[in-house]
Amino acid sequence: MTNPDWLPTIRRAAALVTDSGGVTCHAAIVAREVGVPCVVGTHSGTSDLHDGELVTVNGQTGEVVSGVAKPVASTTSSAPAATIISSRGEITATKVYVNLTSPENADRVAAQDVDGVGLLRAEFMLTEALDGRHPRAVIADGDQQMFVDNMATALCRIAGPFGSRPVVYRANDFRTNEFRELTGGQQYEPVEHNPMIGYRGCYRYLRDPDVFKLELQALAAARENHPNIHLMIPFVRTKWELERCLELVDASALKDHRDMHRWVMAEVPSVLYWLPEYVSAGIDGVSIGSNDLTQLILGVDRDSETCAELFDERDPAVLDAIDRIIASARSLGITSSLCGQAPSTHPEFADELVRMGISSISVNPDAIDDARRQVARAEKRLLLASARAEHQAASATARA
Repeated sequence: MTNPDWLPTIRRAAALVTDSGGVTCHAAIVAREVGVPCVVGTHSGTSDLHDGELVTVNGQTGEVVSGVAKPVASTTSSAPAATIISSRGEITATKVYVNLTSPENADRVAAQDVDGVGLLRAEFMLTEALDGRHPRAVIADGDQQMFVDNMATALCRIAGPFGSRPVVYRANDFRTNEFRELTGGQQYEPVEHNPMIGYRGCYRYLRDPDVFKLELQALAAARENHPNIHLMIPFVRTKWELERCLELVDASALKDHRDMHRWVMAEVPSVLYWLPEYVSAGIDGVSIGSNDLTQLILGVDRDSETCAELFDERDPAVLDAIDRIIASARSLGITSSLCGQAPSTHPEFADELVRMGISSISVNPDAIDDARRQVARAEKRLLLASARAEHQAASATARA
């Protein structure tokens, strides 16, 4: 499977095939954003395929076949024109944001009908800014300023094309197995049997504040010219760790950036209990990470191809948790979003989110138009249902 340091290779690839990984693994997420056909979790792809062999990779069907396959006619070619026209011009109360991982596509994506960046993943920019080294190795080599400058430049390249539209930067959420892959990583990282629920996210910032401080320094430098950049803290488990994390933010160069929004990712089910306390601590936005939330509610490893059929963001238990998070955010007066894979792979999922009253959704770049159309239709259906209910109520009152 791939790790964040594979990004330069994926950009150059004609297609990507992995032995391991599920639909929410790095390979699938990044390949989709950069437009590279991808098939994951084949078990034997790296042994069945050989150097010099010509194959055709179909990322839509999940097939890898020998030779050059004939193009398959699109199954949507006979659809009514109304279902395939651009969503440009659709006005929705629910904002449609985009997920991004690197600066390369920022200009093109910003030119689309999108309200901003709801999830700017740090990991891939971080890997390039570190030149493939572990951050502790960079600090040991005295190259902190190099990292800060590289990271700030990458942030500016993304924020610039979006103008005043928000760009929500999610601080790095490398897991230990990913950090170990970086040069020098084995010297600094523990070996964990289950890194998905281990040393990651918000807790890592408390244990290794020097690295987080460099990230905050880069963010502050970028915000000098691009105040549309905001901060999101991932994988928050408890109130006390969030409070200590925000203390680090307040002690950094960001302390005077009072117009910077502070978000948390809602990935750990404990957010259902702690969200009011998070808001009291200074959080003004919550973004539901449906990949991790599904993983932790259903108890299934999101990267497991063996258990892939168990991983379903539309499971009633997951939908109930999402509904409760959105309702809680609304009652607390903060914005709510969802930036997982679900709206990108299941457009009808947007219907549920609109019905729940979510403030925004954030999708992959290739799903922007579909998501906008789906949101617009969902909102119209809700308005029609409300109007009908009011009409029926008025008629019943008149008859009485």
